[in-house]
Amino acid sequence: MKRIFVLMSAVLMTALCIPAFAHTDSAPEATAAPADTAKLVTAAPAGTGFEGRMVWEGQVLSGARVYAYKSFDDVVAFKPFAVSPPSADDGTYRMDLPAGKYYLVAKKRDKGTDDGPLNVGDYHSFHGSNPINVAPGVYTHVGFSMLKESQPVAYEDGSDPGSGTLMGEVTYMGKPLDGVYVMLYLDAKTDFKGLGYSSSPPTGKSGKFRVGFLPESDYFVIARKRASGSGAGPLTDGDYFGYYVGNPVSVKGGKLAKISFEMLSKAGEIGKDDSLFRETGTQIRGRITGKDGKVVKGVYAFAYEEKVMAHKRPSFISREVDDKGGYVINVSTGGTYYIGARSAYGDSPGMGEWYGRYDTTPDHHVDVKTGEHADGIDITVEKILP
Repeated sequence: MKRIFVLMSAVLMTALCIPAFAHTDSAPEATAAPADTAKLVTAAPAGTGFEGRMVWEGQVLSGARVYAYKSFDDVVAFKPFAVSPPSADDGTYRMDLPAGKYYLVAKKRDKGTDDGPLNVGDYHSFHGSNPINVAPGVYTHVGFSMLKESQPVAYEDGSDPGSGTLMGEVTYMGKPLDGVYVMLYLDAKTDFKGLGYSSSPPTGKSGKFRVGFLPESDYFVIARKRASGSGAGPLTDGDYFGYYVGNPVSVKGGKLAKISFEMLSKAGEIGKDDSLFRETGTQIRGRITGKDGKVVKGVYAFAYEEKVMAHKRPSFISREVDDKGGYVINVSTGGTYYIGARSAYGDSPGMGEWYGRYDTTPDHHVDVKTGEHADGIDITVEKILP
C-alpha cells in the first residue's frame, strides 16, 4: 500500500504541474563502516585534494575528520571512499584525493574514527556545496562550521491516519531563524537542487515549519535561506544552509514527525573560498546579455558535461554576472563543456525565467584545455513567456 500511495501521489502532483521526483524504494541501510575506515586515505598525487579548517561556535575544533564519498548513497550507507587524518590543534586538515567529484561530510564521533550513525553530542557538517570537485594539482579550500547532534526524530499522534506531517524548528546559533524554506526530497538524484517533492512556507520569527498531507515515505530534509528572499538559486555569501543529520526522515501515516536542526551561514561555512567559484586556472569566460544587448542582472552561466542541459544540475556554475554582464566559470580540468545561462537553478527552466544557450556551435559546446581560458563565450538570454 505504501508504494501504491506514493505512486498515486506522484501522478496527482504531475497532473497539478507540481514537480515530483522518482523515489527509491528504500534508503541504503544505515550500517556502520568497518573500524579501519581511517586508513582509507587513497593514494593520490601530492598537492591534489582538499584542505581547510574546522570550527565550532567560532572556535577551532581539533580531532575531526573529513569523510569523502563518491555518491550520496554512500553517504547514507556510511561507506567513505577516503577519510582524512584528524584536524590539528588549530582546526586545520588536509587530504589527498584523485581528481573527481566528492560528497564531503565532516564528523567528530565520540565512538572513534570509524564511520557510522551520529550520537547526541557528536559533531558534524554536511557541506552545502556538495558534490565538490577536486582539480588536479591544487588543494581546494573547503572549510566546515560544525554542529552538535542534539535530538532524534520524535513522533506524536496526528489527526489523519492516511497521511503524515513533518514539523519542527530551524535555528541559527541557538536562536530561531525566520525566512527559511524547508524542502523535502524523495532521493538525491538532483543533489537537492530545485523545489523537491514538497516544501514549507518560509518560517516566521519562531523558526517553526510544518509540511502536512505527506504520503507515508522517507524524506530528505534540506533548509535554505537566501538573503535575497528568493526560494531558488545557488547559495552565496550571507545565505544559510541546513541539512538534517538524521536524513532520511521516516514520515508515517497518522503521525506527526517532529525534528529540529541548526542552520549554517554560507559565509561562515566556506566564505570567499567557495569551491564553486575558486579559481582553477581553467576557465570559460564571456558576457550574458538580452536580445537588445543590455545586461540582464541576476543571471548565471552554467557548464554541463553532457549535451542534455535541461532537467539536470550543471557540473559548474559562475557567480552572478557583473555590471557589464561578464561571467567566469571555473572548471576542474580541460574538456568539452556545454554552456548555457539562466536566472534560476535546478529543475527545468520555468515561465518568467531568463534562459539562453551558447549558440556559436550547433550543440552549444566549448572546448578548453587544462590551464587555459576559453574567452568570448557570449550568450544571449530571453525571458520564457507563456
